[in-house]
Parts: sequence; C-alpha cells; structure tokens
Amino acid sequence: MTCAGKDRTYRLRSWIEHQADLAGLARCQLFFIGGAPRSGTTWVQQILDRHPEVVCRGEGLFQKHLAEPLEAMLQLRAETIAAKNTALFGHTGGFPLPASEDQEVLLGTAILLALRQCSAGKACRAVGEKTPENVFFFPRLKRLFPQAKCIAMARDPRDVLTSAWHFFHKPAAGEDDIAAKFAFIRQALPSLDQGARVIIHLAARYPADVMTITYEKLRRTPELQVSNMFRFLSVSDASAVVADCVASTAFVAQTAGRPAGVAQDGAFLRNGIAGDWRSTLTPAMNELILSVLGWMFPHFDWQP
Repeated sequence: MTCAGKDRTYRLRSWIEHQADLAGLARCQLFFIGGAPRSGTTWVQQILDRHPEVVCRGEGLFQKHLAEPLEAMLQLRAETIAAKNTALFGHTGGFPLPASEDQEVLLGTAILLALRQCSAGKACRAVGEKTPENVFFFPRLKRLFPQAKCIAMARDPRDVLTSAWHFFHKPAAGEDDIAAKFAFIRQALPSLDQGARVIIHLAARYPADVMTITYEKLRRTPELQVSNMFRFLSVSDASAVVADCVASTAFVAQTAGRPAGVAQDGAFLRNGIAGDWRSTLTPAMNELILSVLGWMFPHFDWQP
C-alpha cells in the first residue's frame, strides 16, 4: 500500500475529494520525531526522508502553531456564541456551542493536510514530521492517530548545551564568557530534565510505538540504528537502502566536504561528533549539569 497515490494537479477540489485523500493518508504509517533541540532530530529526519518509501519533513510546528491557536479560536467562538445566545436568543435556545471533540477533528484534519502536502508526488508507506517538541505532544497525536509512532532522539546534555551555545548564543560587548555560559546552562537545565523524563515515560507507556535513539549510538553504529528505524516503521531495510541513507546524510556529505570534528561555530551543522562538550564547558559546568541531569546517564548509556 502506498500513502500518496497519484500526484494530482492542485486545484480547488471538493470537500469529499479532500476527505478521501486524507482518509487514505490516515491509514498509512504516520510517525513523529522529537527530542531536545540540537540533539540530532534533523539528522534522523533527513535519514528517513532519504528512504524511497518514506516522506519526512520538518518542522510542522503542529503544537504551537495549530493546536494552541485552534484551542484559543474555538474558546473565543464558544464564548461569543454563548453571549449572543443569552442576549438575543434566550427564547429559542440559540446556536449550538462547539462540541468538545471539534478541536480534535479540526486539528487532525489540519495535520493530515500538512502531511499530504509533504507526501504529494511520492509513493510511500510511511509519512512523518519532525519538530523537537513532538515528544511533549505525542500523547495527543496518539489519540488523534492511534497507529502513529514516535522516534525520540536523545543526546548527552553536555553536547546538546555545547551545540546550542555555539548556535544560539549571541555574545554581548564586554560579556563575561564564563558567567554567560553558567546562566545559559541554568536556564536550559529544567527543560532538558523534563524532556528526558517525557521520553522515558513515552517509551514505557507506548513500548511498541516509541523508539528511542541516542545520538551517540547513531554516530557509533549508523547502519544498525538506521536499519532498526526502518524496521520500526515497516519499510525496507535492505542493505543498499540503508547504506545510501547513511552515506547521503553523513556530516561530510551535508557540509560539502567538511569532516566531522572540524567545528564551524554558528553553522547549523557545527561539529558532528560526540564528546565535544569538553572544548566549551569547564569542569565546574560539568559538575553543575551532572548534579541535575546525572540521573539520566545510566538510562541512555552515557559516560559522566
């Protein structure tokens, strides 16, 4: 079975045609990738999108820019209708208020429309999307799409913080570099702690439908991890397919020849190795991070 079907010329189509397309897509293997920013979620997304039977683009921002605005819009609509019913239509009962499930129906439809745009023109067996916050949103996605799967990416938080520092931080004139790094770390620690706990909870709650991959294992044994991902999504894990997906998304291939380990601060793909935190963080910073996040190291097989 394929998800996309034939590529249709875009035109104004009837509601029934749209619904038929979306119903077919909903029966495919949908999946969502999430994890901390700078943990390697984009790498996983690109690996999967390279597969001939998979479409995976990023980022759809479904929670922040679909779910939350929809909730606010429907709440406002309900309040407005209720007020008008009270003021003008008390003798007739007025117009029905939005049902509790309307938001979910609209959200699911909007997500499927977005995924259908991604998959147009490519026959595929699995369709997915990557947004780091998906790990927090997955229980709701699971309610909308019961067969959906989640790929959660985890990375040594010291490397996450190092990568984030070099990518996001904009130094100010006269800034104390050490103090700025400590402040940056302290601000990020709660969300890193919560994100890791959510990933562990998801894996326990949906053991058959959540796969956790660490950046370190993907670097160390890419063919094995990629093959496991493909089997998780029930698409071909033929050795030639795996080899192509690994080679075409390798750090050196995506940086026009810059080898992994050759850092370029400010670049989206900065260094491409594990353990680079030692080049940026002091021993005291390491101690601070481990004091808060050390609990997760044994779970993800990281060395403190």
